[in-house]
Amino acid sequence: MADGTIGLWTVPLAVFGGAIRVSTPFLFVSLGECITERSGRINLGLEGTLVMGAMSAYGISYLSGSPWLGVLAAGVTGALLGALHAGICSLPRVNDVAVGIALMLFGTGLAFYLGKPLIEPTAPRLPAIDFGWWSEVAQVRAALRINVLFLIGVAMAPILFWAFRTTRWGLLIRTAGESSDAARAMGYSVLWIRLRGHHGRRLSRRDRRLVPVTVLPRQLE
Repeated sequence: MADGTIGLWTVPLAVFGGAIRVSTPFLFVSLGECITERSGRINLGLEGTLVMGAMSAYGISYLSGSPWLGVLAAGVTGALLGALHAGICSLPRVNDVAVGIALMLFGTGLAFYLGKPLIEPTAPRLPAIDFGWWSEVAQVRAALRINVLFLIGVAMAPILFWAFRTTRWGLLIRTAGESSDAARAMGYSVLWIRLRGHHGRRLSRRDRRLVPVTVLPRQLE
């Protein structure tokens, strides 16, 4: 380490750091799909959403000069594609699996078509945390530069787990996914719940007042 050489121990360390960086977008896609599946839908078009969101984020970051605006653009793109999936699946005799596959092809193709002018330019990047500050080896420090979005995603995972188990919003989504008849009996539109589940939005105040916390757990048992 003193002379800047790289030992064998740095190989798994570099692989670990690279896996964290690459897994960041998949982490957010997985959190969103967790909400969607809890509401009773299966969206297989996540790859198209991921590629289209990445293209949108890169393009907005390059044009605006702000990487955080790019993150916002990626979120909006994912919400729009999720709403499209939910809207089509609400039609009679429509299979959500087939629609998801179609959206995967649509999102991927549209991203490649719109992203052609953005192949050469370099967009601003999000800040990264240097977890390899303790090392003097440049390769180790580069491998352990972790995007802040990864830490945000890791923090969101337990929050989402807690929300599904304790909040009215999470319990209502679980009710719609596990027992749609129970949700309808309580006066809720399962289609509306699933549409909001694709967006990951909160219920309105009026809806939260209509959902007794003491009733929903019994519906889920």
